[in-house]
Amino acid sequence: MTEQAGSPPRGLPHVKSLSRGTRILRTLADRPMRPSDLSRELDAPWATIYRTVRGLTEEGMLQRDPDTGEYSVGSTLWALASTYIRDHAVLGVGLGHLEQLLPHILGMLKVTERCASEAVTLFAEQNPQVAAVRRIREQYRVPLHSVSFGQVLLAYETPDFVDDYLAQPLQRVTPRTVTDPKALREVLAGIRERGYAVSRAELQTDNGSIAVPVFRKDGSVAAALSAVLPLRLIDDEAVCDQQRQLLLDTAVTISESLGWRAYRDATYGAGT
Repeated sequence: MTEQAGSPPRGLPHVKSLSRGTRILRTLADRPMRPSDLSRELDAPWATIYRTVRGLTEEGMLQRDPDTGEYSVGSTLWALASTYIRDHAVLGVGLGHLEQLLPHILGMLKVTERCASEAVTLFAEQNPQVAAVRRIREQYRVPLHSVSFGQVLLAYETPDFVDDYLAQPLQRVTPRTVTDPKALREVLAGIRERGYAVSRAELQTDNGSIAVPVFRKDGSVAAALSAVLPLRLIDDEAVCDQQRQLLLDTAVTISESLGWRAYRDATYGAGT
């Protein structure tokens, strides 16, 4: 039987349902909510949101707190995410190198990648031999412009992506977050020229970070490798240079393991 002219595609309701479910998961990844709160947040009917949330909960994608009635990310979603991290190319070739680097980092060592307009953490380990840097929930999904590792990921994106990103309102996370599009373009140009980024109190007022890109075989950026340090160490030029060089050397090794060959001079030359 053929579809009548002008009738919607049969798969359209399923696509809408999938999109709705994805929006709910993204929202609850930021903070737990009740269905009524989700309905207001997503501007969707309560009954529709509740039905979707109940289905996601039955599949283990969400879990409900019996005391508050709030829903949050569930064990099935975590298991799927763990598989993604387990099979990630950068961590697959780089984990041993990261373990060797960690004792020399004077704070927290991180690997992040871009997901839409955010920098998402894949790996984060604190050097247990030094004073711990303060962790915040927001460190694990942050706007690209708000910190060095996000800026690295943004700097090496396509011009069209950068234009679209800068056309949107830019969140000011701290008083030092760069939110002026013109100023941010200058920051990104400097990162591409130097091959690394440094941010000071742009995400957390007491911390800063240094970040370098990790490249794929085709020259695109697979991830950012970074060190999150107390602000006093970021402001110490000798310490900052030493930590940056450690990151650069490890990024070179991981990138070469991914098949990238031509950048040791061309990409990181200014930073070595």
